Amino acid sequence: MKAPENETFWFFFQLLEEVEQSMTKEQEKQVMIEKAISLRLMCDYVVSCSYGDVVLIICMLHDYVKMLDEARGDDIQYQAYYRVKFMKIADRLAEQIGYDYDQAVEKCKKKQAKKEADSDIGEEAFALMVKRGQQKKEAENGKLEKGTIS
Repeated sequence: MKAPENETFWFFFQLLEEVEQSMTKEQEKQVMIEKAISLRLMCDYVVSCSYGDVVLIICMLHDYVKMLDEARGDDIQYQAYYRVKFMKIADRLAEQIGYDYDQAVEKCKKKQAKKEADSDIGEEAFALMVKRGQQKKEAENGKLEKGTIS
């Protein structure tokens, strides 16, 4: 069964938030991207961004590919070129900084499942609570009736 778009986007945003929160101050230091060459201008660039920024780029590429898979899974040009290209970029960046996207997704899913399990009191517990509430009301009504008869 296909998940609604809102739920898919919500999971992606939760994953990105989880990744950001799990980063330490050490990991937020700058990462240097060297040998960025402009062939048109014939000059070198050194690009600097934080570790967290690179992680977010990796996550966004993976999430973008997943969304495109749903929307354009039957498009031959996308499958043959763009999907492969986006995944190579994400994998290359992840390898260079030692980041495991799949492991981060599993960690986020486990945390999300735990939150959902903790927030759900369950049908049996709810039924027991209602039953106890009814018994308490009946007991109070019985005491009132006995008190008014005397």
